[in-house]
Amino acid sequence: MLERLREEVKKRVKEKRYIHILGVEEKAAELAEKYGVDEEKCRIAAILHDVAKEMEIKEMEKICRENFSDELTEKDIDISEILHGFVGYIVARDEFKISDESILNGIKYHTVGKKGLDTLGRIIYIADAIEKNRDYPGVENIRAEVAKDLDKGIIFEIDRKTNYLSSIGGKIHKNTMEMRDWLAENSNGR
Repeated sequence: MLERLREEVKKRVKEKRYIHILGVEEKAAELAEKYGVDEEKCRIAAILHDVAKEMEIKEMEKICRENFSDELTEKDIDISEILHGFVGYIVARDEFKISDESILNGIKYHTVGKKGLDTLGRIIYIADAIEKNRDYPGVENIRAEVAKDLDKGIIFEIDRKTNYLSSIGGKIHKNTMEMRDWLAENSNGR
């Protein structure tokens, strides 16, 4: 099944994106083993996380308006970077017949996160940010933190992202901040 998914996704994305997807799959599998999550499910979510990334923006906006009006505001829909996760959820469910909600939510929330996201979803979220092909200031520190504690590593990554976005006048999605606060609240006792 995994090989078939890889082949299908490879047809839909550019080579650079496919290399990234394989990097996310590798990191997700590593983290699944470390944090006791089903490796195959993590691999499926990782392979499919960017399946909709290269779809036309207008088509993604239409799909999001039809399916996620309860979760995405019009302002959210204007941020094209977040749409592909939500659209990927629909593609995975409808075209690839994935019915496991954990896998689907891992795909859906891999860019914005979500308060209460299960460990598989958090693995896909952070694997996307730190896979071996990612190269940005601080990525090595985030990788080191994730190797010690998944949730603290995610908090570290969100803090970096928040600082970066504020420096360029960007906006961080409310889900991301809610997830950060939820993780911080739940990791205080550890």
